[in-house]
Amino acid sequence: MGQAFSLRPVVHPPGKGLRVTRWQLFWCAALFINLVAFWMVHAIPKPAVSFGAAFDVAVTVPVLYFLLVVRAGLQPLTTMIPLCLLALLRASYLAPFPAATRPMLSAGAEIAIIALVITRVRRGLGKAESGDVLQRLEAAALEMVPSRRLAGVLATEMAVFYYAFGAWRKRPEVPDGARAFTIHRQSGAAALFGMLAAVSMMEAALVHLVVMRWSRTSAWVLTALSAYGTIWLAAIARSFSLRPVLVKDGAIVVRSGLLWTAEIPAAIIEINREGPFDLKVPPASEPNLVLKLSQPVTARGMYGATRHVTSITLAIDDPDGFAAEPTSRRF
Repeated sequence: MGQAFSLRPVVHPPGKGLRVTRWQLFWCAALFINLVAFWMVHAIPKPAVSFGAAFDVAVTVPVLYFLLVVRAGLQPLTTMIPLCLLALLRASYLAPFPAATRPMLSAGAEIAIIALVITRVRRGLGKAESGDVLQRLEAAALEMVPSRRLAGVLATEMAVFYYAFGAWRKRPEVPDGARAFTIHRQSGAAALFGMLAAVSMMEAALVHLVVMRWSRTSAWVLTALSAYGTIWLAAIARSFSLRPVLVKDGAIVVRSGLLWTAEIPAAIIEINREGPFDLKVPPASEPNLVLKLSQPVTARGMYGATRHVTSITLAIDDPDGFAAEPTSRRF
């Protein structure tokens, strides 16, 4: 039997344990320095203590970041810019700073972080013309955060805006050597989520007008949340057609839009026409195939979620063609 694995494989580069340790050392040291600095300023309200604490936060933390993270090659030197600005911003709460300093530092740090994120995203998408965008975005996110779970959250947020605004003229993401099988036509999954996005927009307008009578702030907060929900639903709708199920040599890559992804070795699959299931692809569909697995595999979802499954139902637009694939005939 083959070994189960997911679409986004865990890569174990040389010194991965050391990488995690260096990140943990830095975050623990930075947190400790900040806690002690703010406690000392509160406990001993003297100018010398305030400036000493501000120095530790503004200088010592960036130096530790450079020694533990940058010199080890875990992050490029350019990441020092937003970190130094954030450290200065924190220090401004410990020692007297000019009145205009704090807004300037805050704006500078925000601009630097946005520029860094945009650069990483553009690089990740530039490598994904014929590959999986979500996988590339997660790889780019892993360069900015040390945790795979955090990288999954960041990649999902970036993917939502990519599929909602930047992917309408893109072709389905099909790697070389793989054959795609769509899941959005007969199931109507894309149309369903698109309709929900449209309804959400209309509902947001009505809720805004009603709530505005009692609270202007609450009305705009609810409108902002509804707008994000609309973007989220539109992204899911578009992702169903751009991320079809793939059949390649020795495996099936089950992709339910942005919702779930799992790569299943052919050796552990048996195709049935009906039966119980742990995961339905796409959701709210009438399945025509069931993949029964002899051992569980890990399906990876949005925001870094994972789920172990032993059976998956598919609503394939071309079930006969899917079953006739060379890889499928091996089941």
